[in-house]
Amino acid sequence: MIIIDLDDKYTIVSDGDVLNLVQKNGKIRKDGIPAGKKWWFNTYGQAIKFYEKKVDAGRPIHSLRELAKQIDSGYKRIEIMVDQKLKEAGIE
Repeated sequence: MIIIDLDDKYTIVSDGDVLNLVQKNGKIRKDGIPAGKKWWFNTYGQAIKFYEKKVDAGRPIHSLRELAKQIDSGYKRIEIMVDQKLKEAGIE
């Protein structure tokens, strides 16, 4: 089981077959997975793009350059987190 905390509200959970993006509600299930609203994805890329859309929806954007910078920095941060967790789990 791989659990990647993206921030205080969202977590990616993978059991090897299915990727779930969980919007945490502050509770933990009996199996140790954060409880909350879930979305299912086939790849980490899909989950990360959806997460970025959810998080960035409330931020004001003043220019295309600012938007590009925001997207790029968010993807890089999450990509590093995902790579690190996969290496810890022995998956590459």
